[in-house]
Amino acid sequence: MDGFLAFSNRAKEAIHLVLGWLGSAMLLVLTLFALLEIVRRYIFGVVFEWGQDAIIVGMVAAVAFYFCVTQVRRSHLVMNAVVQLLHGRGHYRSVGILKIAVSVIIVMFCSAIGITGWDTLSYAWERNLTTYSLLIPLWPFYLILMFGFLLMALVAFLQTIEDVVSFVRGEHFEAEIEMTTDV
Repeated sequence: MDGFLAFSNRAKEAIHLVLGWLGSAMLLVLTLFALLEIVRRYIFGVVFEWGQDAIIVGMVAAVAFYFCVTQVRRSHLVMNAVVQLLHGRGHYRSVGILKIAVSVIIVMFCSAIGITGWDTLSYAWERNLTTYSLLIPLWPFYLILMFGFLLMALVAFLQTIEDVVSFVRGEHFEAEIEMTTDV
């Protein structure tokens, strides 16, 4: 069990490091490019025809990478208010079971999106679908979305096993809940 938990932590940290850096770098570069496009449009009166499409597709792709990063930190698709309420009232066993259930639901949801995305990817590949500017193919975008969701499902699967191990060991009785506020 301890070997798996160590592997799980290393895998999640590697995903966090690589995708966190890649997603944030993409967002920074695309934001700077958007600012450049604003200057070009309103000062010089010219724009790249593909600029708006590249920004939109790139931003959504960067967010798809960052979905997985937020899942590594258990900050995405969680029910913090319910968990905090139950933990505050001393329902530690319910909190442990709820954490397992939420992790399983995330695995199922993200896996379903990732797996069913193959049809969309193959359709975009076969039809050679492009953005409105007709310069950027859509299949890499769909591939990035599928990759992001499948990695998020993998992270949630690892967290499910961690939650089950924690529950079996009785660690839910002494575990601290991170207090967060979702808006």
